[in-house]
Amino acid sequence: MQLPPKFAFGLKKRVPEIEQACRVSKSERKILLKTQNGEILNAPSLLFVDSTFFDMFGFKLLQGNPATCLSKEKSIVIPESMAKTYYPEGAIGKKIISENDTEWTITGVVQDCPYNTHMQYSALVSLSTLELPDNSWLTSFLYTYYRFKPGVDMNKPAPQNDIGGVTNIEMKLQSAFLDAATPEIEQNTKMTPQEFHNMGNNFVIKLQQIRRIHLFSHLNYEMSKNANIETLIVLGAISLLIILIAAINYANLSTARLAGRTREIGIRKLLGSHRRDMARQFLAESITISFISLFLALVIVELAFPQLEKMYQFSSPSLSQSLLKLSPIIFGIALITGILAGLYPAFYVTRFTPATILQNQKKLGPRAKGLRGVLVILQFLFSIVIIYSTSTIYRQLNFIQSKSIGFDKNNLLVLDNSTGLGDNRAQFTERIKDLPHVTDLSYSSSVPGQLIDMYTFHKTNDSTNQNYLLQVNWADNHFLKTYGMHFIDSTKSIPGESAEPKQPISHSNDTLRHKNSKQVAQPINVVVNEKAVQYMGLKNPVGAHLIRLLQNGDQVEYTIKGVVRNFHFESFHEEVQPMVFLPEVPRFSRFTSIRFSSPPTDKDIAQVQKIWEEENPTTLFSEFSMSDNLQKQYTEERSTGEVAVAFSFFAIFIACMGLYSLMALITVYRTKEIGIRKVLGAGTRELVFLLSKETLQLVILASLLALPLAYQISRLWLSSSPTRLILASPIICSFQQLCLLLPYSLFTVSYGEQLMPIRPNLFVTNKNMMPHQIVRGGNHKDFPPLCCLLQESIQTQTHTHSINNSNTT
Repeated sequence: MQLPPKFAFGLKKRVPEIEQACRVSKSERKILLKTQNGEILNAPSLLFVDSTFFDMFGFKLLQGNPATCLSKEKSIVIPESMAKTYYPEGAIGKKIISENDTEWTITGVVQDCPYNTHMQYSALVSLSTLELPDNSWLTSFLYTYYRFKPGVDMNKPAPQNDIGGVTNIEMKLQSAFLDAATPEIEQNTKMTPQEFHNMGNNFVIKLQQIRRIHLFSHLNYEMSKNANIETLIVLGAISLLIILIAAINYANLSTARLAGRTREIGIRKLLGSHRRDMARQFLAESITISFISLFLALVIVELAFPQLEKMYQFSSPSLSQSLLKLSPIIFGIALITGILAGLYPAFYVTRFTPATILQNQKKLGPRAKGLRGVLVILQFLFSIVIIYSTSTIYRQLNFIQSKSIGFDKNNLLVLDNSTGLGDNRAQFTERIKDLPHVTDLSYSSSVPGQLIDMYTFHKTNDSTNQNYLLQVNWADNHFLKTYGMHFIDSTKSIPGESAEPKQPISHSNDTLRHKNSKQVAQPINVVVNEKAVQYMGLKNPVGAHLIRLLQNGDQVEYTIKGVVRNFHFESFHEEVQPMVFLPEVPRFSRFTSIRFSSPPTDKDIAQVQKIWEEENPTTLFSEFSMSDNLQKQYTEERSTGEVAVAFSFFAIFIACMGLYSLMALITVYRTKEIGIRKVLGAGTRELVFLLSKETLQLVILASLLALPLAYQISRLWLSSSPTRLILASPIICSFQQLCLLLPYSLFTVSYGEQLMPIRPNLFVTNKNMMPHQIVRGGNHKDFPPLCCLLQESIQTQTHTHSINNSNTT
C-alpha cells in the first residue's frame, strides 16, 4: 500500500524495532530513455528506489557499490541483459538520456528481474531523481518496506484497544505516526486526532509480509498484478477430483479384470501364496501404471508448455528446473494415486479362501455390487461438481463482459505521457481533430482502468464536519461526451474554470476569499457521479457545495452542477466508487482520449504517432485501445475459465470411461442371462435398457446429491465479486445437468453394447471369458449352440424323471 514520503524514515527514528526502511515509487507511465547514440532503450517499468534498496532485498548487484549506487540524484542501475545489449564494452559511468534531454548516469548493473517477485523492474533509478509532490504525513504515493530487528514478535497481539485486529508492533507504528502527524491532522481536519476518532474515523496501520503479497494481497494500487489464491484452490480442487475419478475408474476396471483371474488367484492360494504377497502384487501393478501415466503426462507437458506460454502470455524459468523442484510432490501424488487405485482390487479378491474362489466364482462379482455403485456415484458426483463449477466460472466471465460499464469503450484510442506536450498542445489538438476518422478528443488526469487520485472533501454547513473520500479526475469539457457518459439531470459538460486559484484562498460564507483580502472568488463548478451523491447523502445534489482542504490549511469550494450516471472506472472486481470531475489542469493531464468513428486501424495510429513525434519529440509515444486495455483486466478469469472447461471435458470423458468399464463388468456377470434373453426373443433395445437402467439410476442419484453441493460452492466463489450473476435454483440446475449427463451416459452404454455382438452359444459355455474377449466375440465355433444344450438338458431331465417313476412303480 502507498504511504507518505515521511513515513518510512520518520517512523524508523521513533520505533526502535525497525532495523531498515526503503521507499519505492513505480512509474505508471513509460519514460523515454535513449543511449547517447540515440538508441531507444526498452524499459517499460522503472522503479524509483531509496539507496537502501539492495540492503533490504536480495536482488544481486553484479557491478557497482550496493551502498552508494543509488544514493545520488539521476543515478540509474540497469539490468544485465540491457548492459550486454547496449553497452558490451562496459556500462558503468555511461550516460542515458531521459525526457527533456536529462542525463542519468549508470552506476550499477543488476541481475535481470526474477519472474517470481511482485517488484517487476526494467531499471532502478534513485528516488532523489523523482520530484516528490510534497513531504507531508498525510499524502500517500510511495510503497514503504520495513525490516525489523531479529527477535521482534510480529504476531504478538496489541493490548486492548478500540480498533481491534492489530498487532503490538502495528500499534506502536500507529502511535508514532499520530504523534508525528497530529499538527497536520489538526490543520487539515480542524479537529484533534481524538475528535477525529470519536466521529468514527481512524488512522489504521497494517503490516503485510512480503511472501504473502503475490497470492493473498488484493489492495488498491498494487505494484503489480497478483495471483488469486482462490483461483489456484479451484484449479487444484478440480485436478484432485479428476485424479480421484481416474482412480475409481482403475478400481472398477481392475475388478472387471479380476473376474477372469479368480481361478488363477485360487490356485495360487492353494499353492501357498499369502494374501499379503498377492495384495502387494496388485498394488505394484496399479503403482506401475500410475508411474507410466506420470511419464506420459510429463512428455505431454513438455510438448505443450511452449504453446501455453504463447497462448496465456506468461514467462517462467526452465520447465525442467521447475519440475525438478516439484519432483517430490509430483512423485508423491503418483504414488498415492497408485495406492488408492489399487487398494480396492488388492484387498477385495484376496480376502476370500481358495475354496470360495474356486467353487463360487460367479458369486464374487455381485457381492461387490454395492461398493461399485458407491464408486460410480462418487465418480459422477465429482464430475457434476466440476461441470457446474466450471459453467459458473464461464457464465460469470460472459456476464461481466456483456454487462454495460456505463460508457462506450469502443473506437477509443488513448495516448499516455500527454503532459509532455506543453505549449504545443493546442496545435497537436487541432491536427488530430483534422484527421478523417476522428470525431472528438479529450484531456484528463486519468481514464478508466488506470490509477486515479483520491482527495478528502467536506460538505458546507455540515455540523459533523464529516470527511468524504472521493476519486478525483481532472478532465476537460469534452471528456464525458468523448466517453459517451450520460447525465441524470442539469448540465451537459464540465465547466472550464481553472481548478487552481492563483493565490491562497480561505473559506468564508459559502464563498471563496483570498487570504487577507475581502475579494470574493466564485466557487468552482464540478460534476459528480450517482455513487458520490449516495455516499454523501445529498438529497438535492445540483447546487450543493463541497470543500476541499489544502495542505497549507486553506480551502477550495466547489459547486455541483451535474450528476453523471454510475460507470465502472475500475474493473468489475471493484464496486463503483464515488467520483468527482474537476476542471482540467494541463500539468495533470496525463492522458489524451481520441474518439474515432470506427475502430482505429494501423494507418490511423501511424498518423497519430507521426503528429505526436513532430509536436512532442522528447516524449515516448505510448498508446492503447480502451476496449483491449479493459479486457486485460479479466485475463485471469478468462484463462481460468478456459482451463476449467478443459478440465470438465476431461472429467466427463474419464467418468464415461468408468461407466463403460462398469457395463463391461455387468456383461461378464450376466452373460448367461443375456444369452437366454436373446434366445427368447429380446432385442437390442430391450437389452440396452435392461443393462443401462441400473447405471442411469446411479447417475441420477449422483446428480441429486452433487447439485446442492456444487450450488453452494459456486455461491461461495461468487460472493467475493461485487458484480455477479444470479444462479438458478438447484432444481433447475439439476434438470440442466441431467440433460447434459444423460446423453453422455446413454451414448456410452449404447456404444458399449454395439461393440458386443451377443451370441447365445458364447454365454453358456465360456464362463471365465474376459470383457475384451466378449467385445471381440470369442471363438464361438468351439462351442455347441445354446438350443442344443437346452434340448439335451430337457431330455436328460425327462429320462431321469422316467426312471424315478419306474422305481416308484
